[in-house]
Amino acid sequence: MTEVEPSLTVDDPDPADGGRIAELSRSALRYGERVMALPEPRLAGRIYDFGRRPLTDRLRRQFPDAAAMSAFVESSCGPALRRDWHELPGTPHWRRWAVVGASSRIEGKLYVSVAPEALPEAVATIAALARAPSIAAFKVAAGAAGICRPDRLVVYVSAFEDLPNLGTLLRGRLAGCPADGVPFTAALTPDGMLSWAVDRPSGASWRQWLAGRLAQHLHAAADAGVPGPGRFALDRLGLDGVDTVRWTPVMV
Repeated sequence: MTEVEPSLTVDDPDPADGGRIAELSRSALRYGERVMALPEPRLAGRIYDFGRRPLTDRLRRQFPDAAAMSAFVESSCGPALRRDWHELPGTPHWRRWAVVGASSRIEGKLYVSVAPEALPEAVATIAALARAPSIAAFKVAAGAAGICRPDRLVVYVSAFEDLPNLGTLLRGRLAGCPADGVPFTAALTPDGMLSWAVDRPSGASWRQWLAGRLAQHLHAAADAGVPGPGRFALDRLGLDGVDTVRWTPVMV
């Protein structure tokens, strides 16, 4: 096969056909089919990264360093962030906070895929919810490149059953914010702003694991000369225990 290098484009969603995230996920799989000549790790990375915004010169100028990004993200928080949360050690890609006194148990995560310009409002909204049931922690992407990813803001909960109520609460408070949507997650809103996932029992990221499995199955289809490699990959993913309509583990 000849390697093809199309750009990471995002198709316009059809709300009548499963909403924004369903269409993003289908688009990501079609993109994977087009570039499946890539080595498996690179293919998995391309599938995982599908939906990223371009890192523009404007963003580089706006956020030249960590201090500029921190000032932007925290600009609407008021005292709540420092009063009710403590910042955890950061990573090269994330800044992380946990509720003071909260349980360290994590049973699920809620993606808050507001557009980058709406991050201050979204972070302030989450900071004000430190007393909401089961909310335990959140993280926000660090750096200009980080906020281009669709999963730029993630909230963690200590009780899975509280995810829907938290989603309803955030949906009301963030109404009107522009949204992107995170492929291969379970939608809570049709516009893609809110969705959820549960990481693998091993601790592996749900989306990273899933992108890796899709890459493996696409390569297996190519090696076997199977027509319709995307359909083959979805079928195999179903055998892996994934609901490929809702993008959840089948036991959830």
